[in-house]
Amino acid sequence: MRNSAAPETLLACRLCWRVTLAVFALILAVESVILVPSARRFEGEQLRRIADEAIIAIEPTLAASGYGANPSALAEGVRNSIGKYGIAGVLVSDSGGATLASAGETRLLAERLAHAAPMAEGAQRSADGARLDLAWPSGGGLAVAVRADASGVAGEVRAYVLRVAGLVGLIVLFVTAGTMFVVHRGVLRPVLQLRSSALAAAADPDHAERHAVATRRADEVGELIGAHNEMLARVAQSKRRDRELAEERARHLSRHQPLTGLPNREALVEHLERLGTRTGAPGRCVSVLLVNLVEFRVLNASFGAERCDALLRELAARLQRAAPARDFVAHLGADRFALVHEAVQCGAEEAAALAETLLRELGQRVRLGDAEVAVAVRIGISRAESGPADGRALLTEAQLALPRADDTDAARYSFYSPALAERARERQSLARDLERAIERGELFPVLQPKLALEADGGARLAGAEALLRWRHPERGLVRPDVVVSVAESTGLITPIGEFMLGAACGAAHRWRGRYGWAPRIAVNLSAQQFADARLPARIAAALAAGSVGAPQLELEITETAAMKDVAASARTLGALRELGVRVSIDDFGTGYSSLNYLRRFAVDAIKIDKSFVDDIGQDANADAVCDAILRLGHSIGTRVVAEGVETERQLAFLHQRRCDEVQGYLFGKPVPLDEFERTWLCARAAA
Repeated sequence: MRNSAAPETLLACRLCWRVTLAVFALILAVESVILVPSARRFEGEQLRRIADEAIIAIEPTLAASGYGANPSALAEGVRNSIGKYGIAGVLVSDSGGATLASAGETRLLAERLAHAAPMAEGAQRSADGARLDLAWPSGGGLAVAVRADASGVAGEVRAYVLRVAGLVGLIVLFVTAGTMFVVHRGVLRPVLQLRSSALAAAADPDHAERHAVATRRADEVGELIGAHNEMLARVAQSKRRDRELAEERARHLSRHQPLTGLPNREALVEHLERLGTRTGAPGRCVSVLLVNLVEFRVLNASFGAERCDALLRELAARLQRAAPARDFVAHLGADRFALVHEAVQCGAEEAAALAETLLRELGQRVRLGDAEVAVAVRIGISRAESGPADGRALLTEAQLALPRADDTDAARYSFYSPALAERARERQSLARDLERAIERGELFPVLQPKLALEADGGARLAGAEALLRWRHPERGLVRPDVVVSVAESTGLITPIGEFMLGAACGAAHRWRGRYGWAPRIAVNLSAQQFADARLPARIAAALAAGSVGAPQLELEITETAAMKDVAASARTLGALRELGVRVSIDDFGTGYSSLNYLRRFAVDAIKIDKSFVDDIGQDANADAVCDAILRLGHSIGTRVVAEGVETERQLAFLHQRRCDEVQGYLFGKPVPLDEFERTWLCARAAA
């Protein structure tokens, strides 16, 4: 710390200057008050001196004249005294008032003689202060009046005042300097030290105690400095504690999910890595159970983010309650949780039992606002037995097992197997190839005809369903369900869907130009496409780009996709109907099949799923279901389409029950656009 007693520091001290000037002005004012009477006394002394000198100068002259006995000597002596000892005028009179002698300035002296008195009483200065008139009685009954020169008194008084003032100034300076030295040493320097200490501590609060003021004083100032030093120590301690708390909070936040307070993915991986160093003992094993909330996006869209946040907190609490005491529970983000279970017995039965417990506890209904929601979860399980566990590998394996649990509704949990890893690698390779396939033009549409059944037993071409095909340069034709699954998981389903819409609209436009007619073309929409709020705008853009009328296009959606968010589905279907596009429900009968929902959606057609059509004539229940769907469609004025028709028996059944349209291998397989044109459109034109 800089020495506060240094001269330059003292000179720069604003407080020191204020105190110094105040003390200086106060002492100077006191001395000034004292100087006024002193100057007046000095002036009086000078006037008395002039009067004494005048008396001393005149009295010998009076005595030499015998006090008026020799008038000529008296007059001569009076005249000779003028100009001596500062005498400007003399007037001598007898006891009767008669003038015996006079010289110089005597005009006002007669009055003095009339009131002859001692000098202290009879002396009087002129108006300008330059003359001093005095009168006194002398021997022989004479009365004497003298006018003396007093013009030098003012200068002498000024000189006196200057001398005294200079001396007083020096005294004031010395006294002020001494006082300031004492005040500075005793008060101001500690204040400056405290100021410097406070400024330095403010600039470096983490080490405030380093800027404490050293002192051994036992007075009030010493107590103040001691309190200041103690405050700096507390500030530094508080700052360190705050920093430690902030760092601890940052560490906690970096390892925990703010929403649920559970450890996050990084903390889970660290825990698994620690376990990996302890699981080498024979008989010990580690299981990772990855818990996924099914259809969380739908819940979030239906109930809002705030209520779904409460749902996640409730699931986190249930998971902690259901987990064994020593298990590690983590929240990996959004709709995914994880549980790490360490056990002595390495059989898969214990992990399966734990999964069933979690499914039972987490599957209980949860109240969200005014509604109670049934929660569905899936669990993927990975295990490491009798050896060091690779934490990251375990987590990856549990992630690979999770989709298999989604595929198997009955189990709702699934264990990892090496085949799953191979399937995942295969899927990743397909995803990369599919992304390039769009650019390389490896994707192409095929059309399967739809025939309208006529009353006379015949059938005519009414439309076609556009289906996607991918000809891989190495794998050949890839199964359509695999293509759709990979496209949905990678987000490629949107550009692929736009490709199919463009191809369908383009084909309809070309055929209408060539033949004056084109069949209605149906395009399938995935759940992701249907959930996109921009779907109506995309459809409108595709129709405009293809220069085709909206009735020429039909959109097929599955029951499951439509029922995920009924309110949103109703809005989307309403917007599509406003465009004039036809909409049909695909796979009807395999999902919710709610009549209320069907009424709200007001679709153009419903399609009987192939699984029911396959069993026509072989299963009475299948016949009953198909008959019920046909009656339902006719009763509400909706067109009914049967897909997967492959036998004459099936066709006869559907024809007898007035099914509107059919499609299937009995009439034609899906074929490329040019082949469809040759087979169906050219034939119709020729007829």
